[in-house]
Amino acid sequence: MRWLRESSGVACRRHAHVKGFSLFELIIVMLIVAIAGALAGPAVQSGWHSREIRHGTRKLAAAMRGLREHAVRRGVDQELVLEPDGETIHRSDGEPTTLPDGVMITGVRGGWRDPDGQVRAIFYPSGGTSGLGVIVAGRGGDGLQFAIELDPLLGSVVIREVSR
Repeated sequence: MRWLRESSGVACRRHAHVKGFSLFELIIVMLIVAIAGALAGPAVQSGWHSREIRHGTRKLAAAMRGLREHAVRRGVDQELVLEPDGETIHRSDGEPTTLPDGVMITGVRGGWRDPDGQVRAIFYPSGGTSGLGVIVAGRGGDGLQFAIELDPLLGSVVIREVSR
């Protein structure tokens, strides 16, 4: 046992066994935390990418539903234009919209194709459309994919997950 003198001059005993963690124990814990973080990182990133694809799909479907509603309400044809870059969408009002980063339209079926590569879908005041089907996926085309189908007769927008 060791005797120490406090600043007040009173002697006190200090125990030889001090409670706490050694440097070795702290290093081991930090190593375990680092390994767990390295293993969890890709899972979190994958979940984030899937979230972005879902968000882009909902954004495009909402634009389609909005144009149909405008056509019926205003009694005037509305137009949706998909740019060849697969990321930019134009509405009848000329306002461009882009899909989230890393998300793009990887496939198109139907619609009217322009010589410059644009694809157009028309929404009629009767509620019908010219019909269109698109695949929304990540930039590489791998991972989660969704199909958005635009019914020509009813103008309904249906989203379904594409199984590979």
